[in-house]
Parts: sequence; C-alpha cells; structure tokens
Amino acid sequence: MKLFVLTITLILSNTLYATLPVGIVSLCKGNVKIKHENSIIKQKVKMGTEIREGDLLSSMLKSAAKIKLRDGSVVVLDQSSSIYFQSLLQAEQKSGTILYRITSRDTKNTLKIKTPFAIIGIKGTTFIVNATDNASVSLKEGLLGINSLHQEFYLYRKKLEDEFAAFKAQGDKHIKKQKEEFERYKQQQSEYKKVEIVKSFDLKAGNKISFEGRDVKEKSFSKSEDSEFQHFYKLLNTMQ
Repeated sequence: MKLFVLTITLILSNTLYATLPVGIVSLCKGNVKIKHENSIIKQKVKMGTEIREGDLLSSMLKSAAKIKLRDGSVVVLDQSSSIYFQSLLQAEQKSGTILYRITSRDTKNTLKIKTPFAIIGIKGTTFIVNATDNASVSLKEGLLGINSLHQEFYLYRKKLEDEFAAFKAQGDKHIKKQKEEFERYKQQQSEYKKVEIVKSFDLKAGNKISFEGRDVKEKSFSKSEDSEFQHFYKLLNTMQ
C-alpha cells in the first residue's frame, strides 16, 4: 500500500512539474508574438505571458522581450529574433540576436541552445548569440561548450595575441623595443592561425567566435564586443 501511494505521489509530482511554465515574459516592448505547439495562430504577448514547452517566441522590428525562466535565468530577445522552447533544458534560437544570462547548473541540468551553426552547452554564464548572416557567439563570463551540428570545425585562434604574450614575457625592460619590432612583424603576418580540426571545443570568458561555414575564428573582446552587451543593458532599461 505504501509503495502504491509513493508511486501515485511521484506520478502526480512529475505531472505537475511538466505542466509548470518554462518561464514568463517579465518585460516587453513593441510587437512580440507567441505560437503555441500544435497551433498555427500567433498571439501577441504582454508582461506576464507564460512560456510553455513547445512555444515559439518572436520579436518583430523595433520590438524586444525579456523572459525569466523558471530557474531564475534570463533570456532577452532583440528585435527580429525568435526562440523555440523545447523544455527548460533545451531551446533553439531560430534567428536574430539574443542575450542569455543563465544561472549556475549542475551537469545533469545543463541548458543546451541549438543555433543554425552549432549547439551550445551552458552550465551558468552570460553570453550573446548572433544568428544573423554574421553568426557569432560573445561570452562575457563563464564557460561554453560549442558542438558542431554536422562536420568538424576548422578552429582558428588569434595568432598575434598568442605570439605577443610569449614575446612580452621575454622582459619588461625591453618592452618598447619589442612593441616596435612586433608592429613591424604584425604587418607581415596573417591575423589568425589554424589551431585544430574539432567536433567540439570550449569558449572561455572574454572571447568571441564568428562562424563562416566550417571556419570558426576566435578573438578576445574589443570595444565592439563590449558594445554588444551595452546595447542589451540599454534595451532592458527601455523596457522597464
């Protein structure tokens, strides 16, 4: 009898958990639509709209939305962006540019974001995925696992940054002369070097990767990458 009661309790608990929303729209600006699973109709969302498994959320031109997931994570859609929520642990960015601020998770609860160019595994981090023609991932903090959808990547890393780090380590007292020599050397070299051919790799904080077919180029943040995050922070302020 106790076993029966325990079984029923677990079934009811799992059913209740499955019916809980993935998240809610906590802020909204302009025209943002939601399409539920097994429906062809798109409905306009507003603050407080629940996001459930199977929902597709889309922001139109000059529109944006902030979604607070059930675990406290935040997803921010810029204009002309869309994301499909398969579950709390799986989502697919269909288009546009989206900021993710994901709370810390254990290995069993890692969030996976599918994009047109890769699958991104997240445990807890802040990053931006650009799924436009200029496909890229910019990582502010944390660690991301980047996995190929099909063939292996040709991974390139900044050649000059690596060489300059080793060059500088030779001695600070000669740094001025070394910089002058490095500038001359830089003009004669290509910007990137091919590091390896990989099916998956880790992206560390402070770096950005861009995708051109199978070619993946990694570089450190510059002012332009920082401005991507500033754009989203300002966008959040306009929705409040």
